[in-house]
Amino acid sequence: MAKYFILDCHDTGEGNRYRFRVLSPEVRDKRWVGGYFFSPEREQDDMQPPVEPILLEVKAEKQPPLRYYGEMFWVDIPLMSRRLVKALREAGVDNLQTYATKLTNLQEPNPPPEDHYLAVNIVGCIAAADLKKSQTNPEVSDKMMSMDFHSLAIDPTKTRNALMFRLAEDLSAVLVHERVRQYVESRGIDTLTWYNPEQWAG
Repeated sequence: MAKYFILDCHDTGEGNRYRFRVLSPEVRDKRWVGGYFFSPEREQDDMQPPVEPILLEVKAEKQPPLRYYGEMFWVDIPLMSRRLVKALREAGVDNLQTYATKLTNLQEPNPPPEDHYLAVNIVGCIAAADLKKSQTNPEVSDKMMSMDFHSLAIDPTKTRNALMFRLAEDLSAVLVHERVRQYVESRGIDTLTWYNPEQWAG
């Protein structure tokens, strides 16, 4: 059975990532978390594609520690470097909608190109949790979208062997097939955080 990891990206011991401010409020309000397909034919504004490029202001720190431009962010909107998106697609991931961004207020030293990041909408969610083996917060009654996991167990018979998807029981969890992780790391992308599901809480 295929193994899955939960994808994240944290600051490293060598410094902190720059943070960004999305300059268009309507972009932040899109339903980036949910697995919905963005389309101009949607009646709801929050599920229509954003206007491109999405402007991102790099936040400057008065007395910053060593900072760098991270590979990926989930807040305020999902952002990935172009090379990460390229690696995911080369690994077979075909459910990403991507939108151009433009960085403003770039900070030295060695800033990336203005179009370094893509906003990414991950299309599709799967109810793949094994709730009998998972540990959850008993005070949270939600069984879909926002369950509070202390430890997550995945039922591999429910994943459909998908390469990348949001977990329907907790949409904040993005699961990635082990084959995709191996390919991404083979491309020299080594600053991502890969949680074993049983080690993840959210």
